Amino acid sequence: MTLLLLLVAIAAIAWGVTQSRSLKSAQAKAQEITRRYKPAMDIDRHVQLGEARVQKLLEQEKQLQTEIQTTEQGLVRIKQELELARDAAFLVEVGYYEPRYDFEDIPRYEAELQWIRETQKQMLREDGTGNNQAAAAYTTQSLTFNGSASQGRAAQKKTLKLILRAFNGESDSYIARVNYRNVDAMKKRICSAFVAINAITQKYDFCELNSRYLDLRIQELQLVYEWEEAKQREKEEQAKIREQMREEEKAAREAEKARQQAEKEEDKYQELLRKAEAEVLQASEKDKTKLNEKIQELLQRIAEIEEKKRAISQAMLTKTGHVYIISNVGSFGENVYKIGMTRRLEPMDRVKELGDASVPFPFDVHAMIRTSDAPALENALHKHFSVRRLNLENERKEFFRVSIDEIRQELDQLKTDLGIDSELHLTLLAEAKEYRMSEAKRKHLEAS
Repeated sequence: MTLLLLLVAIAAIAWGVTQSRSLKSAQAKAQEITRRYKPAMDIDRHVQLGEARVQKLLEQEKQLQTEIQTTEQGLVRIKQELELARDAAFLVEVGYYEPRYDFEDIPRYEAELQWIRETQKQMLREDGTGNNQAAAAYTTQSLTFNGSASQGRAAQKKTLKLILRAFNGESDSYIARVNYRNVDAMKKRICSAFVAINAITQKYDFCELNSRYLDLRIQELQLVYEWEEAKQREKEEQAKIREQMREEEKAAREAEKARQQAEKEEDKYQELLRKAEAEVLQASEKDKTKLNEKIQELLQRIAEIEEKKRAISQAMLTKTGHVYIISNVGSFGENVYKIGMTRRLEPMDRVKELGDASVPFPFDVHAMIRTSDAPALENALHKHFSVRRLNLENERKEFFRVSIDEIRQELDQLKTDLGIDSELHLTLLAEAKEYRMSEAKRKHLEAS
């Protein structure tokens, strides 16, 4: 505005001077006016330049703030990924996993898994354009491409397919590798992939993954883990049943062998008895006394064999067996006892089997309790000391960290509750002969 007025004034003066005076005088006057107004012109120009520069700096600051925010978000994701990498590389202890489903049987796990995967498929079938939040991934805003809305929608559809393919690929790989050591880490990895993909596509393509779809993939991860654990428990239970069946078969074979042996002995003594009775009829009075004594001895032997046969038959038809309390100080340390049961006629055969090449030292026997219901007594002891198990995950491992006095007290109580008819004799101390001799020899070798 100031410049315009100045030019008008100069033109007017020049015109007036031209009319009355010489051109030279008018030019001098114009130069004088220009000199007088020049500072004002410079100030306006500098103000305009300053305002433009300030505006430019404000825009740069806004852009820098946006870049800083984006970089900070990226840094957070990188830190999370590094933390997950450290977890995977240096995992030395795991946290306790609280079961979410904890179904009683495999079919219920499979039915729930089928429902989750079917729900995922339904979300994947949905068209995510038009902000359809029923889809696994959807657009948040419309996008034009080359000035065309239809081309923009087509581009967004391709982006939706791409991010779903990327996210599902990541999730599938983590679910396939899940186990008790990494279940929490794999959950974090799926969430990290979800955040990283959305951070890219939300800003430029106005597309994002659905958080409900993320929840379904997390549920699938947890369910697959628990399903695999349930299948493993079922395998362990089946292995326990097979082991019990093998023990039953061994016990049955031993009982059948003992019965046949008893029958042979009985036949032998019956034959001797018949001969002795025939000899008595023809013997003199002096010899009859000796023969009658022999007959009584044979009758006693036959009665003992009959009692043995009845005991064998009873053991085969009932739950009669032995509950044993054994320890292995050299293998498992002090105050660790195995509480087991066998229905074999010779229970020490079972103890000898347990002390084979799988452990460095033989077991010491603290108690061998014969009872008419060995499974009930064993189960009662296991239940009472359940929280004292060394292995809380696998109940086939029947080792407990208790004192022998605690076992004796519980046996005294159970003798009354279960009606155990046998005497309880517990050896309090473990001899552990081979272990103690080995330790003494080791010290001597180290000293020499």
